[in-house]
Amino acid sequence: MRDVLGAWLSVLCMIHCFLPILLLAFGASLGLSHFAEAIHEEWMHAALLTPIILILAFSLPKAYKRHHNRNPAILAVLGIITLTIAISIGDTTETVLTIIGSIFVISAHLINRKKLKSTL
Repeated sequence: MRDVLGAWLSVLCMIHCFLPILLLAFGASLGLSHFAEAIHEEWMHAALLTPIILILAFSLPKAYKRHHNRNPAILAVLGIITLTIAISIGDTTETVLTIIGSIFVISAHLINRKKLKSTL
């Protein structure tokens, strides 16, 4: 269950990153471009990243004891590092790094879930 929640939180991270770009690109014609800045507030980064890190911290060590596969942990660490760098860099690079980091974290959760199910 934690892996499903963690994967969905990472998807929300990606949506949070894509939405301002889409609103700026297509929202101007609809008068929605002013929402782009409101969605991309700095506090949202911490609000999304904190539960992602906490879920990984609670999910992966316990699961590792059952399946003994390091791949989810490696992907999770790469994802968290990439997401943290993305937040600190900002600019357009932030979007690319957030997508990459989110894919790492989503992959970590999905692999972890698959390995847990295979040990049952």
